[in-house]
Amino acid sequence: MPRPLAQAEQSRQARAFCAERGYVFRDRVVNPPLSGLLFRSTRNVLMLGVIDALSSDAPYLCARITARGRRLRGLKMIMIPLPRPVPNMVLLSTGGSVLRRLGIALNESQRLAVEGDFHTRFTLYCPAGYGADALYLFSPDLLTRLMDAAAGCDIEVVDNRVLIYAPAHAFEGAGQLAELPALARYLHEKFERQSMRYRDERRSDGELADPFRRAQLTATAQGSEVGHMVGAAGNRLRTRTTALQKAGIALAALLALSAGLYWIGMVGTALFG
Repeated sequence: MPRPLAQAEQSRQARAFCAERGYVFRDRVVNPPLSGLLFRSTRNVLMLGVIDALSSDAPYLCARITARGRRLRGLKMIMIPLPRPVPNMVLLSTGGSVLRRLGIALNESQRLAVEGDFHTRFTLYCPAGYGADALYLFSPDLLTRLMDAAAGCDIEVVDNRVLIYAPAHAFEGAGQLAELPALARYLHEKFERQSMRYRDERRSDGELADPFRRAQLTATAQGSEVGHMVGAAGNRLRTRTTALQKAGIALAALLALSAGLYWIGMVGTALFG
């Protein structure tokens, strides 16, 4: 596996790439307003060496992601905006999944079989009842392109964004950076075409009455509501605790119990010893 470039060199190359393309380069963005499996809390999250191409005709962001006190290290992320919210879906690469290495595990009842031979390369997760929506969005032609252009990456669709999680060595160096605009353009056009007319008929009138849920409603250029919102059942995927995480929780509980018993013993000895 290629070793990632030093952070200073990555930033230098990203800055030069932005200057050449007319993009904006940002050294860092603190606590970005992201959502997704890795961003249930965005506290102490940093985006470093940010390539900001949101003003281009195929808008995207690309950055290194890190988070203090969490296992968020050695991660690249590309963010592509969508025209409207869609259900939360995740496409995992079966060869070295980035999310799995970071300890993310999804409830297996949400696993969906992909068509053809793609099951050997990808695992697709979607909320219960949203299988047809997921297969429509992650169509065979899109999966074919992802096998070449985003090999080893995981993809999450959440709210009105596509998040591509990549290894630390991905999308670095002049050659790989030069491929970013074409990849972003293809993914933007594909996901936009598949999602721009999407409407979730599963939502209820009660959800529309909730002001916090209504905040997801998209608007036209004139500012009038078009009334689109993903139903609560499709809004977020459910995660599960891995065996390693359970072992860590059990060990922490055992250590806490041992410390408590030790403290009680010390107090007892001081009082009655």
